[in-house]
Amino acid sequence: MNDSVEHLRLRWTPELTAAAIQLLRGEPSGVEIPTMEQNGNTCLDLRGIRIEQTQLDGLIVRNANLRWSIIRDVGFKRTQLVDCNLSQATFFECYFRGAVFQNCDIVNAKFERSDFSQAYIVASRIDFASFKECEITLQTIRFPDKSDPRVLARSCRNLKLNAMSMGHFADAGEFTYLEKTHERHVLYNHAFVRQREPLGKRVKACREWAVSVFLNWLWGYGEKPGRLLLAMAAGIFLFGIVQYWLDGIRGASFASHLYFSGITFFTIGYGDLVPVEPVPRFLAVLEGALGITVIGMLIASCTKKIMYR
Repeated sequence: MNDSVEHLRLRWTPELTAAAIQLLRGEPSGVEIPTMEQNGNTCLDLRGIRIEQTQLDGLIVRNANLRWSIIRDVGFKRTQLVDCNLSQATFFECYFRGAVFQNCDIVNAKFERSDFSQAYIVASRIDFASFKECEITLQTIRFPDKSDPRVLARSCRNLKLNAMSMGHFADAGEFTYLEKTHERHVLYNHAFVRQREPLGKRVKACREWAVSVFLNWLWGYGEKPGRLLLAMAAGIFLFGIVQYWLDGIRGASFASHLYFSGITFFTIGYGDLVPVEPVPRFLAVLEGALGITVIGMLIASCTKKIMYR
């Protein structure tokens, strides 16, 4: 049997396509629709089919192979697609409001200008799937358990780009955070889990993982500005302790050293308290530089959040 994409698409005459749509709706068609074996199950062989301008609302579509299909302007409102193969299928201007994709293979599928409002993609493979100008939110996706973090990172990156194109910057921020989180897990696997990883790559991955952990703790990769406030408080307190231990302001109390640390961190510099020895002075310069950096990061992150509301 010729399974080329061109051959699969040429077999779909208008009559056979209409019969397949009737079968999906649960209506007898009188025309035999091809079937095939997939993962030990008999499924409808709808590979390469082209369906346009029709309604498939409220259906339960199970074990259908729609690979390489082209679906345009079709309504799938509250439709359940279970154990279906949608890999390399293309969906244009489809309506998936309230639809459920369960245990589906959506690898390399393309969705353009489609509405996924209140839809759910549950335990389905969406690696390399692209979404362009689609109404889809973070709440729509339920990734399979024990998914490869590389797959999750790629999926979040594609969903982030779609959210940005739609002006959904809050969702874009959440997808960005998830993307960076999964990339951190990839680095962890390279650094500590893989047994045959070359030493050079393992050391590099370990270094990049440590940096990623720090950036996540510091400000959530720019998406969690509230964490910077905790970093500020911790920095002021720690520098105050060190200055007090070094007796940076001679004879001053711990509270005075903490006050000096605060005005140094925020680069206020009243001049009422001044360190004398070289080491406390160097620490004051270092703390001021750190304070400018952290405050700049806080302003950048908060500005982004405010502008994208």
